[in-house]
Amino acid sequence: MGRVHLLWKRISDRRRLTTAHPSVAKSRSVVVGPLFAVPLLWLAFWLRLRGLFGDSFHADEALFATWARYIATWQDPLLLIQAVDKPPLAFYLQALFYPLLGPVEWAARLPNFIAFLLLLPLTAQLARRLYGRQTAVSLTLLFLALSPYAIQFAPTAFLDPLWVTLVVTAMAVRKPGWSGVLFGLALATKYQAALFAPLILFLLLRPPGAARPLHLAVRWLAGCLPILFLLLAWEVARGGAFTLWQAQMQNYGGLRLAWSWELWPRLLAWLRLGRWLFGAVTLALLFAGRVLLSIKRNSGEKARSTDRLLIGFGLAYWLLHWLLAIPTWDRYLLPLLPLTAVLLGRLTTQWAPTGQLRRQLALSALLLTLMVGPAWQARNGRLPIGFQPNADHGARAIAAYLADAPYGTVLYDHWYSWQWRYHLFDKNVYVSWVAHPQALARDLAVFGRNGQPRYLALPADARALPFRRAVQEAGFYLEAVATSGTIVLYVVKADG
Repeated sequence: MGRVHLLWKRISDRRRLTTAHPSVAKSRSVVVGPLFAVPLLWLAFWLRLRGLFGDSFHADEALFATWARYIATWQDPLLLIQAVDKPPLAFYLQALFYPLLGPVEWAARLPNFIAFLLLLPLTAQLARRLYGRQTAVSLTLLFLALSPYAIQFAPTAFLDPLWVTLVVTAMAVRKPGWSGVLFGLALATKYQAALFAPLILFLLLRPPGAARPLHLAVRWLAGCLPILFLLLAWEVARGGAFTLWQAQMQNYGGLRLAWSWELWPRLLAWLRLGRWLFGAVTLALLFAGRVLLSIKRNSGEKARSTDRLLIGFGLAYWLLHWLLAIPTWDRYLLPLLPLTAVLLGRLTTQWAPTGQLRRQLALSALLLTLMVGPAWQARNGRLPIGFQPNADHGARAIAAYLADAPYGTVLYDHWYSWQWRYHLFDKNVYVSWVAHPQALARDLAVFGRNGQPRYLALPADARALPFRRAVQEAGFYLEAVATSGTIVLYVVKADG
């Protein structure tokens, strides 16, 4: 009983000391970050691991991974004969893993998987830089660990997870030169990183005590320029046509303002996608809480100005993608993920101020309850974003059927050619893309009776009917030989 009494006395003395000295309270709250960081990193790893070994490639993933395989096998290390419309850094990183792991899909996904695990501590460092101790790092990590967007985009071969991680790192570091290098690497991954240049420079030159702002900007630019010079040298080595930007704009159909009748459907599309950043219920509750706390100004002017900066930049980024006729693709919202996580960590800190460990733990439990459902769905690829188990519509299984086809086999296709290029990369099958049914009929009329095996891949719906009629009009008929997902593979045979 004496020992129990002594222990209780020590706990009571510590409570009185914490109340009397705010510095002690701050030191207690700082422990919350490291205490929960490691479990949250393991949780993030486990939630993302299943998607890493998925066999289904989205069409863009298959295209990027094919370019990486051309580099890895030295068949086209500079991608001279590929219609490249993106900067090459991600493709070369993917190419590093193919010799180590072999021709497996997760070799192309591994750079993003690693990058999005590193995004958690990097975003925590960014939160510390922006708000100091006026943010709950553990809660920021919790948001990122359970974000459906982070879970379903980490195990993908898209370019966006890598450049987003590089941009966040450029904002988190304090040295201008290194920030410039990291921003240059982000530009060498995807040109959309340029949208973050104003925010990075503002954060770099923002501290009131920052001497010689022009000198800092020059050092940042000096770090960025060598990377841009290497990108320029790569384009020169490919022929010096400098076609990346033009090709990208051509594939997008150019940039223009959205027509008036497009605004409402585009707004709904972006809202439907945005709800999966952290889950609709979580975002709604936190937004309501932010409105209520805006009346209660319980933080310093610097922290409030940072709030306005991040919120203003996020709104500007979203308005740009809404008002311009940019495709409403889920991955274009990915750059908002770390900034929103930082803001939500800051908001929850206002709910559970520094030093109130018990309230922070209760709030963490509440957020965990709200986010665990969407996170579990994302782990299984059930949300319409990022990685999905049926992204290739069954192309991988159809390609496996043709893996042992003899040399000279022709596969006609209109919808899935990027998947075929990847899965039939080193096979004997020639993939012939046909623009329309009449092109298929003309090709069959000229080459259809030369004795080479010919196949046609069609979707199992009404879109196949014009192609089926074109085959019959050319004097051939179709015989189904394999079905997978929504794809039916036919062998093309001549009448008579």
